[in-house]
Amino acid sequence: GGTLYPQIDTDKVKGLNEKKEGSAKNVIKPWDDREDDSKVVQSAEDGELIIHIPFTVQVKLKSFTVIGGNERITPRHVKLWKNRDDIDFDNAEDVSCDQEFDLSYDKDGSVQYLVKNSKFQNTSSLTMFFSGISPDNEDDEDGKTIQINYIGLRGEGTKNKHGIVVAVYEARALESEQKKLADLNISKSVK
Repeated sequence: GGTLYPQIDTDKVKGLNEKKEGSAKNVIKPWDDREDDSKVVQSAEDGELIIHIPFTVQVKLKSFTVIGGNERITPRHVKLWKNRDDIDFDNAEDVSCDQEFDLSYDKDGSVQYLVKNSKFQNTSSLTMFFSGISPDNEDDEDGKTIQINYIGLRGEGTKNKHGIVVAVYEARALESEQKKLADLNISKSVK
């Protein structure tokens, strides 16, 4: 599958536990900008970060890429939830995730993490819970911060938009419709 960047609703991307509020949007960028480390997201001191990524249409997620900061501040683990925008630090440990991965340091986006296709069909949003810091970072002056420079998602977009559908159903035909049917002289007869 190709990049899902065009299907991501970037204005609605949100992060929890960002050092700088609103910076989670910075890491959702085109593939060609993946090595631009002027726009990043960092966690607050405890080294955990939740990023919620909504799509404009339903997608079939096939894989993802994560470029972290340097080796000491790259997250080591991620949990993924499909269509769960209610995940936060109060329930992330209690709600079972759809899939989880140990992450490797990847400076250029060459590592693709393949997701279970059956789990990520009809995905309207993806929530990613990043955690884990390098043991080398324990006593660092940066504290226990993790940094993400880029998140790339690959798969296929569908034409199915998500949202609320408003429909009116009739229990019986309106009186005006019944009259039209009678005027057409529709009758059922058995010969």
